[in-house]
Amino acid sequence: MTQRITGAHVGRLWHHPVKSMMGEEVGEVWIGPGGVIGDRAYGFLDVETGKVASAKRPKRYGALMACRARFLSPPGPDTPAPPIEVTFPDGAVVRDDPSELTRRVSALLGRNVHLLTGAPEGAASELAMPGIDDVEPGPLRSLFRDEDGEQVRDFNVGMAAPGTMVDIGALHVVATATLRGLAVEYPAGDWDPRRLRPNILIDDGGELGEEGNWLGCDLHIGAEVIVRVFMPVPRCVTTTLAQPGLPRDLAVLKTIARVGRKQIGSLGQVACAGSYANVIRPGVVRTGDPVVLQHAEPREDALAAMIENTSAGRADQP
Repeated sequence: MTQRITGAHVGRLWHHPVKSMMGEEVGEVWIGPGGVIGDRAYGFLDVETGKVASAKRPKRYGALMACRARFLSPPGPDTPAPPIEVTFPDGAVVRDDPSELTRRVSALLGRNVHLLTGAPEGAASELAMPGIDDVEPGPLRSLFRDEDGEQVRDFNVGMAAPGTMVDIGALHVVATATLRGLAVEYPAGDWDPRRLRPNILIDDGGELGEEGNWLGCDLHIGAEVIVRVFMPVPRCVTTTLAQPGLPRDLAVLKTIARVGRKQIGSLGQVACAGSYANVIRPGVVRTGDPVVLQHAEPREDALAAMIENTSAGRADQP
């Protein structure tokens, strides 16, 4: 038996032109089978290690979070990776110049990097332990290694859509009720949704119930798009990092761990906030579009996907 719940709408939309850089808030996005077109369209490969640079390893790549990236024209089905402009922490701006962008990012990180417009087959990135009590991934601790002052492990890139740099779910959504609940638990924190780096902030108006109960449900967004929630989003150290307009704050992840623990496959109890969804029907989504939640009996495919996608200890996608 299904139940449809209305009363919500799309509050805000983002795409993130460059993996681990600041995203760009927009009024409209194209959603294809692999998620928001243009999301993490670009990234950087560490030439020495062969890994895709990610702020999930903050001591090595966290400086990327201080950069702002925007597209010079809207991405769409025919232009999934249009030219970009990147603003660096020192105010320098690189506009549609891949060579100069590569040079400046290499200097920023102190590492030789190569610009990517898609993840190579078998590409991996690295995840560092957050170094916060009660947040460490206990069951998976043995998979981490000591390297340059960080406890890190590798994980695959592009699982949501082969060739992309979107790690797990094609689409990342967060409900305003989730952020309000976290703010009640930690009112001194700045719960700007940019900390969680979603694609869609759903202004649920208190009508859709707890986001933790959306597993296996369909979200009908606007006139065209349908997505299916298949797992909560495991959170990592990137939620605590400083970015333009937001300070470094370890208590953000501590709070998520305290109130948002979910059982995620072999990971055990994991700090979670927000939802990953797969695209059932693509199309255009605009700010203000209505959102309808269609409840159903738990679907085996949703539960199986959750276990399959998290069995290797993968985390959220900066």
